[in-house]
Amino acid sequence: MILNRRKFIKNSIAVFSAGALTQNIFANEIFKKKLKIAIQLYSFGPNIMQGKFDLLDFPQFIKDNFGVKGAEYWSIPFMGKENDDSYLKTLKEKSIDANTDNLLILVDDVNIQTMKSGPSLASSIKSERDLAIDFHKKWIDVAKKIGCHSIRVNLKSEESDNNTILNNSSKSILKLIDYSKHDKINIVIENHGGITADADWLISLIKNVDSKYIGTLPDFGDYNFCINKGALDFEDIGKVCENQYDKYMGVEKLMPYAKGVSAKSHYFDEKGEETSTDFSRMLKIILNSNYKGYLTIEYEGAMAGMFGSEKKNFLSPNDGVKATQNLLNKYIG
Repeated sequence: MILNRRKFIKNSIAVFSAGALTQNIFANEIFKKKLKIAIQLYSFGPNIMQGKFDLLDFPQFIKDNFGVKGAEYWSIPFMGKENDDSYLKTLKEKSIDANTDNLLILVDDVNIQTMKSGPSLASSIKSERDLAIDFHKKWIDVAKKIGCHSIRVNLKSEESDNNTILNNSSKSILKLIDYSKHDKINIVIENHGGITADADWLISLIKNVDSKYIGTLPDFGDYNFCINKGALDFEDIGKVCENQYDKYMGVEKLMPYAKGVSAKSHYFDEKGEETSTDFSRMLKIILNSNYKGYLTIEYEGAMAGMFGSEKKNFLSPNDGVKATQNLLNKYIG
């Protein structure tokens, strides 16, 4: 009787283990299928700045060269064309022709020649916040016209009190959402250095605004989680940070609020692994979250090679994007 009971328990455990294994494999395949790959226009920054890349070709370009359907945009390359409805209509038509999903726009209010930034949404001066709100409303209109679901905004501030920055930012974002919600355009905040590199602070902002039209844009970059990061400066790409938030912890905390994910990359070793981010570890975090949608390749190596202080043999934009795509495919199937 005892032997039969032992045999029953042993067989039951074997059946349960096999079932659990099958279930885990099946669940993992479901997780993988919920993720698609997109490409951020910023990846081709050097080509754009040298006049070697036409924004209107972007949708067809990523389809033909990478077989990718998702497109993310960067405000700088529009170079005033954001005010041209005919241009935006053409971009939308080319996206439809290429069967491309336009996702979001990274909005940077910065003079690319002087690197001087415009007024901030987080400013303690109301008139500056109002100017920043008006500037971003224009990009909400652009997002609508080309079919994007979100714009990414920055929140720079010289304030020393984090609660003051939170309150100022909340006021601005609520006004933007009041404008954007009619067209179902989201306002997303990336961990983009400075106060937004603190994932805990960023989550408190999301909760304070309390709207379905606000979200995060988790980015893999070390410098994106640098709390002491100053003004936007391409020469700072790759510099050692004095106050670094743990990026794996940060991404994990931000994922429940994510409306996109930036798979930032810079440099690859001889095995094809990104040297500053453990993509295997990071993608497990993504796969274990409830996020469904696009993982966006944001290859910054070419920009680092062009402007940064690090002297490495960075890959070209095309090769860097392809190397990042290979890594994503390796770990998400």
